[in-house]
Amino acid sequence: MASLFDGTDCIIRQFLGFDREKLNNKVTSIRSISDKEYLDFIDEMYSVMDNNYRQIGYKPESISNELWRCRHAVCIKDDNSSKEKILEKSVAILAKKDHMPEWFNQCPVASGITGPSADSKRAVDLVQWCELTKCVRLIELKWESNTPPYALFEILEYGLAYIFCRVHREKLPLQGRPLMNARHVALEVVAPRHFYTRDERDRLARMRQSLDEFAASKIDGFSMSLDALAFPEGFRLPFRNGRDVKQQCGTHGLTDEGRAIRDAFANLAPVWPEP
Repeated sequence: MASLFDGTDCIIRQFLGFDREKLNNKVTSIRSISDKEYLDFIDEMYSVMDNNYRQIGYKPESISNELWRCRHAVCIKDDNSSKEKILEKSVAILAKKDHMPEWFNQCPVASGITGPSADSKRAVDLVQWCELTKCVRLIELKWESNTPPYALFEILEYGLAYIFCRVHREKLPLQGRPLMNARHVALEVVAPRHFYTRDERDRLARMRQSLDEFAASKIDGFSMSLDALAFPEGFRLPFRNGRDVKQQCGTHGLTDEGRAIRDAFANLAPVWPEP
C-alpha cells in the first residue's frame, strides 16, 4: 500500500551515504554536513511527501478521524514489559486522570492520507499541547532501542509530516484539529541521559536551524525546533509491566509512582544546551 513516506528512505540514504538502519549502529560515523545541505535535505524530504500526495490524489474518505487528534490511548496488556511502552502509557493514564493535563499519546501523523490503513502505525509517542500559548511538543520516546541520530531523523520526519498536513489542512480536512493552529512545534527526543553516548551538539544545532528556516518558509508566523532531552539523573521506571502501570497510575489520587513520572517529565533538560 502506498505511504506518504514512500521514497524518504532513499533520500536519507543519498544524504547520509548509507541506509537509515545503519544509524542504529553506535559506531557509525556521520560525515560533516553543512547548513545548506541540511536545508536541501529537509526540502527534498518534504517534496517527496508532497509528490506522493499529488500522484495518488485527494482521498477524503480514507483519512483517519484520529489524524493529528489529541487523544489518550491507554490500553496496555498486563504482561507488556517494553520500557518505552510502559513509560508512554503511564503518561497517558495519568493525563486521562487529570494528573498530567495537556498531555496526550499515540497521535497519528499520516493515517489514511494515501489510502485506507496507510501509515496507520505512524504516530508520535507523546504530545503536550498548550491551548493558551498555542505551543505543542511532539516527543519520540527512547529507552533502550535505537540511537540518538536515528531518533532525531525519526522525529524530524514526523515534523515534516506535520508541516505537510498543516499546509494541506483544508483539503485533508484538518481545520478542526487544535494542533493545526500551533504557533510553535517543538520536536523532541526524550530518553535517559545514558542513551546519549556521543556529543551531537553541532549536528543538532545545524538540523534545528535548517528546520526552523524551512518551517517559516512554508507557514507564516510559525516556528519549529528540534531538541534532545534527558530525564533527571537518577530517574528509574517505577513499573515492571503493564499491570503495574494500570495499578499505580489509574487511581483517583496521585501515587508516589505516578508522581515520579509526572515530575520526571516536568524536569526534562537539554542534553546539549545551546551556547
